[in-house]
Amino acid sequence: MIEEHFAELLAGEELGMSFVVYEKGEALVSLHGGWADRHESRAWTSETLAPVWSATKGPMAVCVLMALRRAGMNSESLVRRVWPELQVGELTFGELFSHQGGLAALDERANIWSHEEVVAALEAQVPKWPVGTAGYHPRTIGFLADEVVRRVDGRPLGVFWREEVAGPQDLDFWIGLPESEHHRVAELVPARIGKAGEPKAFYEALLQKDSLTRQAFGSPAGLSGVSEMNQARAWQAGLPAMGGVASAVGIARFYDWVLQQDFLAELTELQVAGIDEIQRIPASYGFGMKLEGDGLFGHPGAGGSYGLADPVRGRAYGFVMNRFEANLFPSTKRRALVDLTLA
Repeated sequence: MIEEHFAELLAGEELGMSFVVYEKGEALVSLHGGWADRHESRAWTSETLAPVWSATKGPMAVCVLMALRRAGMNSESLVRRVWPELQVGELTFGELFSHQGGLAALDERANIWSHEEVVAALEAQVPKWPVGTAGYHPRTIGFLADEVVRRVDGRPLGVFWREEVAGPQDLDFWIGLPESEHHRVAELVPARIGKAGEPKAFYEALLQKDSLTRQAFGSPAGLSGVSEMNQARAWQAGLPAMGGVASAVGIARFYDWVLQQDFLAELTELQVAGIDEIQRIPASYGFGMKLEGDGLFGHPGAGGSYGLADPVRGRAYGFVMNRFEANLFPSTKRRALVDLTLA
């Protein structure tokens, strides 16, 4: 059934993609096919990498939690112990990394390519909402995470990830892609014109000039289109909220590893639930992770990629593609690959 559905997707609107399922170090499903570029000159294989946008937030969250724990802190520790310049009062790390900090939209313009500019803008920012309210931080959460890891550990988050997790576990997931791997990156192709985005409430807010949603997705400024993410500069920058480059194998093996770690409960404990101020739909968050029904957790990326883990069944999922969809979350057809493994 999974193989048939995968083939149907490739025969339809998909260009190239991979879907992988792991369980306790073993691959249960490993499907790859299609093309790595719009001209159909490079075959898509298990080695193909693609920018996965916000699917980077899963590794980001793990790095922050690991760095905090090593320094004798945890999700209940106060942010001001590490970063007193932020105007967040008694906010905890668990609240900050479950998108309750109110720092999703910046009033001061900052360039996404300048860590220093963004940090200064974050320190000047008065929170947009009180703790207890969820509001997805699509971009700023990566700079918040990177600065916390730098202050606690001394290394940028991307370096921490490579040296402490991805390298030792041999994960094909990069936050800061070296030039030696550039040849494996697939070309992202924009969504076809005429497809209405879902959910409608989110896209209506995104089109409103002064909405918080629009401000959040433009804070900090820059790197706003698919074409820019096809450039090496974006792959190399190591942006922890949206700059990851990975294979589906790398994503699945990451979540398979997470399921075996002693910080799993802290990572997935519910921190907040309700109508998200930015996405305009109901949402539930743990420590940097989106929480779903039946215990599933993980994070999707713009255009349709995703990483998921199922603690009940002990399974981990990775999906990577290069044909963008005009949806906030992966389509029902793409997520059906997971559903078919649960049947």
